[in-house]
Amino acid sequence: MTYGPVPGVPTGARFRTRRALYDRRVHHDIRQIICGGPDPAVGAESVLVPAGRPDDHDLGGILYLTGSGNTRAGRVVSDQVLTGLNRILADNIDSGQPVRLIRETAGEFAYDGLFLVEDAYLRSGVDGHAICQFRLRQMRPVAAPDRSVPPAQAQRALATHYRLVRDPAVPARVKALYDHRCQICGIRIQTLAGAYSEGAHLVPLGGGTDGPDTDANVLCLCPNHHVMLDHGALAITDEWLVIDRDGQTIGDLTLHPDHQLDPACARRHRQLLGFPHSPPELGLSG
Repeated sequence: MTYGPVPGVPTGARFRTRRALYDRRVHHDIRQIICGGPDPAVGAESVLVPAGRPDDHDLGGILYLTGSGNTRAGRVVSDQVLTGLNRILADNIDSGQPVRLIRETAGEFAYDGLFLVEDAYLRSGVDGHAICQFRLRQMRPVAAPDRSVPPAQAQRALATHYRLVRDPAVPARVKALYDHRCQICGIRIQTLAGAYSEGAHLVPLGGGTDGPDTDANVLCLCPNHHVMLDHGALAITDEWLVIDRDGQTIGDLTLHPDHQLDPACARRHRQLLGFPHSPPELGLSG
């Protein structure tokens, strides 16, 4: 078994059977959807996404994958637990080791490249049982560096680029509107250096999601609720209610009359994080 790309197997390669995947060492397990890696502390080396599982949400570059175990004909028949192969795949989050991803299509299997494992959590599946779900994000190819540019000069250009992507005035304006009080819980953290809060983007700016860097996409949150928002423990409805993963209302989002949040950003966040009963509209208002 090995991590990363398999020599001689390009992204997009097609295979007729699981045995063919096994023989080419793309997915070295003919039975399980998660193939454990050579180092359990590093995590899994590959995952296979079966066709037609109702708890999976495949968005192309982002995939919400249901874990291994307690399934029959693609349905979860009893509670899954974060142990065994599921625990091994969760270890990829801390190690940062990407997995090879194979999708089952009509009559064949497609190798679709490397995906990072970003999150793992338990939630209720469509059949009423607890499922392990993983959020995977496709790794984008990195362009080769321009060897005609001196290394030191290239580093300076890269730093400037990232400063331009995030406009610090955007979260500063939003936090000022709320006097640094969390829009979810109302807490205001006072430190020796002054009040502290965090500007939280509903739709991430990077990673292929290309969220807008505007006030309409930013909330003023305490650190706890910022983490919960980013990792899918809660979301915001179009009516500005705060909900948990089961769609239950936690409370009202505090809204300043001068803060024109875009409901499309809230919808996009719910869709990206795999919230149940999310409206189908995925576009952002222009």
